[in-house]
Amino acid sequence: MPTGNAGAMSHPFSLEGETIVVFGAASGIGASAAALCARLGAKLVLADVADASPLARDLEAAGRSASAVSCDVTDRTAVERTVAQAGAVDAMIVCSGICPFDDWTAPDWDEVYDRTNAVNVKGTVNCVRAALPGMMGRGRGRIVLVGSLAGRTGGLLSGPHYVASKSAIGGLVRWFARLGAPRNVLVNGVAPGPVDTRMIAGRRVNMASIPLGRIAKPAEVAGPIAFLCSPAASYVCGTMLDVNGGVFMS
Repeated sequence: MPTGNAGAMSHPFSLEGETIVVFGAASGIGASAAALCARLGAKLVLADVADASPLARDLEAAGRSASAVSCDVTDRTAVERTVAQAGAVDAMIVCSGICPFDDWTAPDWDEVYDRTNAVNVKGTVNCVRAALPGMMGRGRGRIVLVGSLAGRTGGLLSGPHYVASKSAIGGLVRWFARLGAPRNVLVNGVAPGPVDTRMIAGRRVNMASIPLGRIAKPAEVAGPIAFLCSPAASYVCGTMLDVNGGVFMS
């Protein structure tokens, strides 16, 4: 992305001097993406409904710049406050998400559906809506949304509430990309397959359905996310990168 930092321009993957807000940063993909972006030189704001301060302390101890903020992405006011306090945001990564493994035929399942979409869809909109106008006003920015293989193919493990919510992410990537592109704000996404995080802990994954024969490590999704935030991705717009070990080849 265009930047006033000469160091960032001299290396296509440098994030030196960039301010990046990561929603869902306390664990899993979000924590791994935040750590990698920090190593590439970015200043991190770690936002999560869980406690992201341990990661912030670890990054600070390693000489990186990071702060932790408590934020529920379903709360529009809280999200807007988090983004405003971060100052001029250069990039945003939205990893916040839930994947309940509930019986979709249960009488009370509608509540689970509503909560899943409130976090995964409305929460994503809240985050982008808070950052996009400022990025467009400054004439530059990057936004990366985390979708899922479930939204591309129906997935390997998840139920219809998660599939519906992650299918929406793909549409939002394209909608926001068309809105932001004329002002040099590039919106893209990643669609991981099963990843070794707490979200799928204890769940059986059919390894035979994955050409690589294993599930991903969070760092293997963090790399593509960091790429989409970097100068190297300056002509990537409205794309969902499939990071799924070959399950879905688009």
